[in-house]
Amino acid sequence: MKIARQLFVTLILVSFATVGLFAAESEMSGNLKLIASTAPEFKVEAGYTVKIPFLQGEGPLFSGNNVKLKGLMGLSPVAATLSVDAVLTPVAVMELSVGGAMGTGWDFPLMDTEGLRVGDGIADSTSASMEGIYYKGRAGVALQFDTAAIWPGEWKSVVMRTYHEVNYQGYSDAPGTGSAWEYETNGLRQNGLNYKGEYLVGYQMPLMVNTVAIMLETYLDNIGTEFEVTPMTFDLGLVANVKFSDRLNLTIIPQLTTRYTDADTRLVTHGDIKFKRVAAMLNYAL
Repeated sequence: MKIARQLFVTLILVSFATVGLFAAESEMSGNLKLIASTAPEFKVEAGYTVKIPFLQGEGPLFSGNNVKLKGLMGLSPVAATLSVDAVLTPVAVMELSVGGAMGTGWDFPLMDTEGLRVGDGIADSTSASMEGIYYKGRAGVALQFDTAAIWPGEWKSVVMRTYHEVNYQGYSDAPGTGSAWEYETNGLRQNGLNYKGEYLVGYQMPLMVNTVAIMLETYLDNIGTEFEVTPMTFDLGLVANVKFSDRLNLTIIPQLTTRYTDADTRLVTHGDIKFKRVAAMLNYAL
C-alpha cells in the first residue's frame, strides 16, 4: 500500500511540474463520459488531458512525439475512483504508459450490489463497504498503425492497435493469509500482479458511423499470489462509434466473454463463451 501511495503521489507531482514547465507549448482538453450497459452498470467519468511536445524530430514517425498527462475521476453507484497516467509517444506507432489509481466502494441495496467485498474463494464473500482503499499501479505498451498514413484518403483508414499491461492491484484492508477481495464487481483477487491485453482492428469512414471494429481483451489474474493463477479469459466485442458532432460521440459495444464470476464466492473462472453485455459510452469533449 505504501509503495502504491508513493507512486500515485509522485505521478501527480511530476504531472504538475511538467505542465508548469511546458505550459506555453502544451495542449489541454477535457471530457465527460457516461457509461451504461445491460449488466446492468452505470458510471460517470470526468477526464482532463495535457499534451506536451516531447523528443520531436523530422518525418512522420517522430514529428508528433509527445507526452500526455491524464487525470480521471470515475463515479458509479458502488464506487469512486481517481486515476493519473503519463503516456509517452516516442514514435508514431508506439505508446509507453505508467499510471496509478485509488478508490473505495460501498453497498447499493437497490441493485443488490457491493463495491467492496472480501472472501476466500470458498465461502460466500461479504461486504466491506467503505472499510479500506483499493489501489493499482500499472505499466503498459501499445503498438498502433493506420493505413491512411501510407495511403492517404477518406476511405483508406484501417486502424490496428494492440496494448499490453502489467498491473499490481491491492486492497489496504485485505484480511490476511488466504483472503481476497473484490472491487467494482470485477471478481475476487488477492494483492498481486495481473496482466491485460487488448487487440483491435477497425475501419474508419467519413460517415456518421465513423468507426467499426473488432476488439479482443484478454485477462490473466492473481499472478504470483496464494490463489492459483486464473486461466486466461477473454472478452470479444464489436465496436461501432457514432459521431454526432465534433464534440459528441456514442460508442456501442456488444460483447461475448469466457469470464465467469461465481455469484456467491465471486471467484473468477474460465468457461464456454457466452453473451456478456451491450455497453454504451456517450462522450462529450469539453
